Amino acid sequence: MKIQIESIGLPSLSKLIGRTTQLELAEGTVADLVAHIVVRHGRSAGHVLLDRQGQLDMAIQVMINDEGFLPRSEYSQRVLKDGDVVKFMLLVGGG
Repeated sequence: MKIQIESIGLPSLSKLIGRTTQLELAEGTVADLVAHIVVRHGRSAGHVLLDRQGQLDMAIQVMINDEGFLPRSEYSQRVLKDGDVVKFMLLVGGG
């Protein structure tokens, strides 16, 4: 299946995979997609995406098909479908 990936506010990730790119994924969840990106793009992608425990960094949020931010507890449960658009966005706070 083809999944469109968008990197928003993550220049290091955009440099590795492009601002918008399409990936072939046999099947899987959001967690599987993150693992696929790290394997495909190597250690640099791991430094950009993952924390010390190997989980998606807390500063990065995921949105699928503009449905709102996906709760972290669902990363390993949300099964992706052909044509899904997955956005990796830098969590920005302020005040």
